[in-house]
Parts: sequence; structure tokens; C-alpha cells
Amino acid sequence: MSIKKLPDYRLKQKILYIDKTSTAALISYGDLYLEAGAISDALDFYAKAGHQAGMQKIKDLALANGDTFIFQSAAKALGHELRDEDWEDIARRAIDLKKYLFARHALEKTNKVELLNALTTKMKAEEAKQSA
Repeated sequence: MSIKKLPDYRLKQKILYIDKTSTAALISYGDLYLEAGAISDALDFYAKAGHQAGMQKIKDLALANGDTFIFQSAAKALGHELRDEDWEDIARRAIDLKKYLFARHALEKTNKVELLNALTTKMKAEEAKQSA
């Protein structure tokens, strides 16, 4: 089944939650959304299809992009319990990409005050540098 165009919001909801859409079609929609850069929407379709490889791909993309929210959603869809090490890994990546709010969100999950304080200091230094 070859799907060429992204459905609008209402059709997306119908496909996901009302119709008895086949697994193959759900995966095709997931691929289409992923290709279009709509990662969260792709995750919705992959999760509905139970497509482990697609959900893992999104989790890996989220880690590479330092996106803690998509990372957390993909892990949940996969049934993975995130450990402190996972949160620290994505926080480091987010810091490398200067996505400090994502990093802070991840570090707040670890309850490691020293890492959070170091990030806060880095954020203040970066803010001061931009103000100058």
C-alpha cells in the first residue's frame, strides 16, 4: 500500500482511533510522517501498529536531536523504563546542541542536584555571553 499524502487532523484521528486500519497502513503513515519530519505523529502511528523498529528509530532520532520529550514518549511506547543513565545521555546531547531546557528537563528526572546546578551555571553564562 502506497500512501502519498499526509491526512489532515480529523482524518488522522479517524485512521488512528476509529477505523480498523491495517498494521501495514499504519506503518506506511508512520513512515510518511517521519519522512515529513513530523516525528510525534509518526510515533503515534508506529505505536498504534506496535512497530518496534519504527519506535526505536524515533527514540534514536530523539536522542541524536537532544529532544527529551520525544525520547520519553518513544521509550514509553516501547515499554522501556528510562534509567538515570538514559536521562544523563540525552541531557549531554541536548547540552551539546545548546538545547538547555531539554537538558534541564532530563536532568530533573535524575534528581542529581550537582548536574542540575552545573547546567544552571552554564545556562547563566551563556545568557550573559549573549547579552554582552
